[in-house]
This record gives sequence, structure tokens and C-alpha cells, in this order.
Amino acid sequence: MAHKTLTISEEAYEMLADLKKEGESFTELIKRITAPLRKRKLSEFAGAIKDEQFEKAVLEVRHHPSRYSSRKRGKR
Repeated sequence: MAHKTLTISEEAYEMLADLKKEGESFTELIKRITAPLRKRKLSEFAGAIKDEQFEKAVLEVRHHPSRYSSRKRGKR
């Protein structure tokens, strides 16, 4: 498994360390505490941005799709 290094403040580290269960790695902790965020339904976000902001975002994505694509060109 690949690894990444994160730089966080001492305060953030202490906050995470306080949430960590005995024997739990920081990776496991982060996955545990972010799981509820990943399970949210798209419908929960309905109305979260104003119509004009949404229209502006749609136009931006339409005019610059490569900036917002997670796929590499040529791979499917």
C-alpha cells in the first residue's frame, strides 16, 4: 500500500491523538472518523448553493472540463 506524508499542526495532532483508540493507527482513525462524511447522500446537499453560484460552477466545468476530470486522458 502506498503512503503519503501529511503535515499538521501540533494542536491538530493532539486532537487526533485524543480520538485514537488503543492499538488504532492514525490511518484507521482517519478512516473511522471520516466514514460518516463519505456516506452522506447527494440529496442532503440539495439547495446548499444558490442558483447563481450553481450556474457559474456549471459554466466553469463546461468550459474547462479537463480541470475537473479525475480520469486520465486515453484511459477508460
